[in-house]
Amino acid sequence: MRTLEETISVPETTGRSPHRALPEWSDHAAFSPVADLDRAARRTDVATDEGFAVWREWGSGPALVMLHGGAGSWSHFFRQIPILAQDYRVIVPDLPGFGDSADCNPEADPHRMARILAAGLDRLTGTERFHLVGFSYGGIIGSFVSRLVAPRIGGFVIVGGVGFEARRQDVALSSWRHISDAEHRRVRHRQNLQAIMIADPARIDETAILIQQSNAERSRHDTRPTARSKPLTANLDASGVPLAAIWGEHDQLAAPYFDERRAWLAARDPQALFKLIDDAGHWVQYEAADAFNAALTDCLRSFAQRADK
Repeated sequence: MRTLEETISVPETTGRSPHRALPEWSDHAAFSPVADLDRAARRTDVATDEGFAVWREWGSGPALVMLHGGAGSWSHFFRQIPILAQDYRVIVPDLPGFGDSADCNPEADPHRMARILAAGLDRLTGTERFHLVGFSYGGIIGSFVSRLVAPRIGGFVIVGGVGFEARRQDVALSSWRHISDAEHRRVRHRQNLQAIMIADPARIDETAILIQQSNAERSRHDTRPTARSKPLTANLDASGVPLAAIWGEHDQLAAPYFDERRAWLAARDPQALFKLIDDAGHWVQYEAADAFNAALTDCLRSFAQRADK
């Protein structure tokens, strides 16, 4: 059984990222909107003794920090950033071991990842309060971050949440690492998108495939041990930050066990909004971007309303 976090072994790096440039397929026409958005970002590399992370920012206003999922990068939020940047200062790191950031350590220690990210938040937001969004594995890492900077988090939206006590589906993915030809690997990436990320095959466009290929082929950490330890509940109970959650109704990992997820969320935060997006899978923010963006906006507004009471 393979998962999206299937990884390759590379030397640990805590100084310079091994992936500074855009991937070789960045000149593909379907990837150009992603490359354009990358070039429009304000980029900051924040180094610590434990490693460094690359941060990108767009827009201005209240700070909104977004953490991508396993085998991902900032581009997991490709369809959110231009919209949200109209009202927010959108801040998105590549998690350590992914995208352009340096490796964390061979064990992908989530505590170490969280410390690297907290250092970046100190640099970029100072004492400013911010809202946090975590997609899939990013929700797990966000929960570790929340324990370090809880007083500064106005609310935490968990998207396609994993790593807690609820039943989930096992998903088998196709291996691509032994395939030398990029186009043939792309076929496998499309198959994996359908297996675990996007519910409707008709919505798997070339941009989604290229994002998946770019991200998966630069992924250097195995996130499965952290997810299997189910740390989300203890971390969120310890931090006590306001919560909300969004899932796609056809999430390949979560469906059909949404009653369990709703009850789990209410036990953490009785005021938390629970949003279920119609006709969407695990990568709900790509497959149903308009509906997701509206749901996320509702969640962010709910945090502001709660703070005003």
